[in-house]
Amino acid sequence: MTRPQGDLERQARDFAAEITGLLNKTVTHGIRLSSKMDRHGSAIIRYWGNSPNGLDDLIPLTISQKPARLGLRILHTLTLDDESKYLRNTQSAYALATADGEAILTYDFVRPAPNVYPEAHLHIDGESASLQRLLDLSGQTERTARRLHLPVGGRRFRPCLEDIIEFCVSEGLVDYHAGWEDVLSEARSRFHLRQLKAAVRRCPEAAAEALQEAGWG
Repeated sequence: MTRPQGDLERQARDFAAEITGLLNKTVTHGIRLSSKMDRHGSAIIRYWGNSPNGLDDLIPLTISQKPARLGLRILHTLTLDDESKYLRNTQSAYALATADGEAILTYDFVRPAPNVYPEAHLHIDGESASLQRLLDLSGQTERTARRLHLPVGGRRFRPCLEDIIEFCVSEGLVDYHAGWEDVLSEARSRFHLRQLKAAVRRCPEAAAEALQEAGWG
């Protein structure tokens, strides 16, 4: 095993453990996400479920033995960055669904986007008569509302898993552990700090300018 590959596997395992801890301290109990390497040398993080073929990937959003009303599918495809030092998220999906698997919404991210649609986007699995009428009038009769791609912040400022958890709790859709707010706040701060550091590494001139304006030497 080469060192970069070893670093990727180690960091991916740590990230999977971090996501697991976030979920089990907020809206789940006893679930575990794990990381596996694929044939392309990327690390895949997901919930493999209890089925022998690993197809049972819907995480039940419940903190007890009570049947879940909602489920969540999580997928991350990770590599290392150009310097072979930090994790790079090349593809991710957070899909909220009913307990029986019927889709509700999905946050998708693909780097770089393989088509004309934005790298980070939201799909809402629903119907809108007004929107469908607009699509029909624009000559896109084969498309539906659920196939539209709503931009959500781009590569650096896209939504995070914490946002979906907050939505589920604040709207009263799931039960939750005591202290979930503090757990969520800490986890979201980590995500934002990582994104900030990544932005600084890619735009050092802008970071230097901002620091100089703030009085740094």
